[in-house]
Amino acid sequence: MVAMNSQKGFVGAFKDFWFRAGDFRGSSTRGQYWWIVLLNFLIALVTVGAIWLAIYIFSFGTHEIGPGLPVQLFGGTVGVIVVGLVAWFFYQGLPNLSLTIRRYRDAGVSPWLLLVTWLAPIVIMLIAGNNLIGWIIVLVLGTIDLVVKLLPTRHPVPLWSTRPNEPSRKVGMGGALADFFRRAGIFSGRSSRSQYWWVCLLSILISIVIMVVTMAIVPMIIFLGVQGASGAVGDVPNLTRYFLVLGLLIGLGSLITLPELTLLLRRFRDAGVSPWWYGALWVMNVIVTLIIASDKAIVFAWIVRIVLWLVEVVITVLPTKKSGRDV
Repeated sequence: MVAMNSQKGFVGAFKDFWFRAGDFRGSSTRGQYWWIVLLNFLIALVTVGAIWLAIYIFSFGTHEIGPGLPVQLFGGTVGVIVVGLVAWFFYQGLPNLSLTIRRYRDAGVSPWLLLVTWLAPIVIMLIAGNNLIGWIIVLVLGTIDLVVKLLPTRHPVPLWSTRPNEPSRKVGMGGALADFFRRAGIFSGRSSRSQYWWVCLLSILISIVIMVVTMAIVPMIIFLGVQGASGAVGDVPNLTRYFLVLGLLIGLGSLITLPELTLLLRRFRDAGVSPWWYGALWVMNVIVTLIIASDKAIVFAWIVRIVLWLVEVVITVLPTKKSGRDV
């Protein structure tokens, strides 16, 4: 059993953030929370600066900003930077949620208050749209959330432990789902075929439901936004609700991104394949994707991508390899 929240400073906060992604019962100090906020702010600031610099250099080199500039620019180096930034924040969905819950508890505030400070603003914005009163209420709730995160430690939970080399075991759907979130930040250990494929089945079913709901709701939201326009020349339809729903779906998707990665790495190890091979497959996938993005007519690249996907599937269906040590 290894205690995960005994280190202090930036390095301790960084490790705590990722490795305790599945810890919803412990507590986290102000330092553990605000170090991560500062890191993300600096990364976003540097990335935006790099993008603007690339735009300036690109436009200066061509001496013109034509209609093809966005495609030329974001399909190259800047596109890679943007994708990297999106991926960085996309993997933080569950770690951010669990960290916030622990910060509330550490400040002596019930994490259930998040239903008011996080969930209520989303509901209010969906209902109110651009209504000023609604936005004022959202601002007040956001201020309450900020104040709670600034409060000193009042109710510490000093120890949170995990078993880093937990073995794989046969589970049902409920057990697989609980294990999926509980071990969200655990890169070591093993996961059996049942622990992996039950989660895959649930992901497919949930994706189908979300797709159906999205196809039903989004057109309605866009229609209401268009109807809300005054009809004057140059009037822009109110698509606030559309972007809120889109952001909500992206946020929900980010909750499972990190757990899916750690689960896949544990499944590789359980099958007797080094998780580093997944890194190799990932790099090859990125290269193939860039080739496809530059020229969709390259049939060979699509074939390679399918082969890489099949290799991953074959590894994840392999039975547990009994071994005296992890690979």
